[in-house]
Amino acid sequence: MKVLIVDDVQTKIREILKVLSAAGIHEEWVDTAGSVVGAAKLLKENDYGLLVIDLVLPLRLSEEPDKSGGTRLLNEIVRNSSLKRPEHIVGLTVSDEALQEAQPEFSRGLWSIVRYGTDVSEWREALVEKARYLLARESFEQEEVARDTDVLFVCALARPELSQLKVALGNNFEEVSVNGDHTRYFRTSISTQPKDISVTVCSAPSMGLTAAASLTTKACMHFKPKIVVMTGICAGKKGEVALGQCIVASTSWDYGSGKFIGSAEGVQFKANPYQLAIEPAAQSAAEAVLSDQSFLDSLHDSFQGNKPKQRLEGILAPLASGAAVQANSEFFESVAQKQVRKVAGIDMEAFAVSWSAREANEPKPICIIAKSVADFADEEKSDDFQDYCSFTSGSIGFEIAKRLI
Repeated sequence: MKVLIVDDVQTKIREILKVLSAAGIHEEWVDTAGSVVGAAKLLKENDYGLLVIDLVLPLRLSEEPDKSGGTRLLNEIVRNSSLKRPEHIVGLTVSDEALQEAQPEFSRGLWSIVRYGTDVSEWREALVEKARYLLARESFEQEEVARDTDVLFVCALARPELSQLKVALGNNFEEVSVNGDHTRYFRTSISTQPKDISVTVCSAPSMGLTAAASLTTKACMHFKPKIVVMTGICAGKKGEVALGQCIVASTSWDYGSGKFIGSAEGVQFKANPYQLAIEPAAQSAAEAVLSDQSFLDSLHDSFQGNKPKQRLEGILAPLASGAAVQANSEFFESVAQKQVRKVAGIDMEAFAVSWSAREANEPKPICIIAKSVADFADEEKSDDFQDYCSFTSGSIGFEIAKRLI
């Protein structure tokens, strides 16, 4: 933030600098001018957040001060479009006569005018208030700009999803603090062609639709991502997909959406799901990545840990979400018969993330759901491949996102 002091008295300039310095304004941010002409030259060249102006100013340094000099400069700022108008203007004067004459002009511009004096505190308070306000706002704006991210990753849990995502992305992350938000966010920049991609990653405190929706909503507000990606693990439909296979959701929905109906046969659940489809651009990118077998093979080979014997494959298919962990071999058949016949996987978060991204502020991010099959939602559930699935889904999700940046 830059400040311009316009005054022809050096002792007064030094006093003003002391006050601004105490408020947090560094001296190198401050320019000074001793005349109307000198100030106008600086106002053509620079943007100032604050202008501190004496009312009694010479037109040029070689001339005598004029009690209307300050007002003349203000009129020039308003009239001359080549001068960059400061956001805040504070007038200071030791002359009561000049103060009274300039008051109407300052009032029209909604500017401040106070009497200056070494024994007067009002002018000091006025400068401190303006300086602190401008510094606080600039800090907020810089934080907002710094937060903007290309790709936001949302994970269900810190382990294994988020920890393996970080391994997959292969970069050093720094933690980002957001005032008033206890969630831990991590940020990095990944070098790609033709540009570097800024990435922010986070995880919810627990699994489930509610936690995922809450996290995605506030993270989108904080970081304004272009793309939202959820990666991690899911359950797959046995016979439709294999362990370790990555499902990119072509559609997602809440399989618990509907109503219970009483009848002579007892209470029955009638499903009424609302489905969200992947955006066409994301679908094209996903199809390209999932068909690149050499890329998928490289992911499988690079993972250092327990992994399936079969090679990594990917599929673009329906993925349903619900509030409960499933360990029932008949569950998939129920969803396939009553909701979507070709459902390939189920999880506890995908639909919530997709919905939150769709409802985000403009410009809305593109949403990608990429989850790898860690079990078949049956009585034989196992944690053997959760790390592998979190790693591969994270790598595939980012590869899809890269094609959309």
